[in-house]
Amino acid sequence: MRGPRLLAVALALLIGGTLGIVAAGHGPLESTSAAWADRTSVSAVVKAGTWSKPPVSTCVAYGPNGKALTGCVVSGITYNNWGTPGAQTRNYYINFQTPQGTRSVSFDVDLTTATGNASSWSWSTASVLSGAQFTPRDGWNCSQLPRLRGTGVDWQTTTIYFQAVERLGSTPAMCS
Repeated sequence: MRGPRLLAVALALLIGGTLGIVAAGHGPLESTSAAWADRTSVSAVVKAGTWSKPPVSTCVAYGPNGKALTGCVVSGITYNNWGTPGAQTRNYYINFQTPQGTRSVSFDVDLTTATGNASSWSWSTASVLSGAQFTPRDGWNCSQLPRLRGTGVDWQTTTIYFQAVERLGSTPAMCS
């Protein structure tokens, strides 16, 4: 007697389970697996702190004794532009906020961050003209434009001026 009762209970559970699946809008579930399995290995170093983008332009102010002072900031780079595309000239102004007592400023700037009135400029043939208010440093030359590294002349501590040309003509250049 126990066999038919167990069979009836099993049949009732099977029918009830099937009806439950159908009532829920799902058919019988089948498991599947991919025909291949790609192996992957991932690792990462986790450190606490904050993410920050390194500064694009930097400066160091120096006092009359030649010692570095703290608090120099490149506050902006602007330019005025004239000429036709391919033969343009720009007056650049690198602006600084410097601590009191600053005698000179050393800088490393990205001129692509400058704001001005032109829409196009080619750095591939650009040069800085002679007469700039800085001297190159760390082996900088015009082939590294739009990156510019230099040290301003003494007491030129809030704005450093220079001219750049898109294509060097007969005007003397700081570097060619």
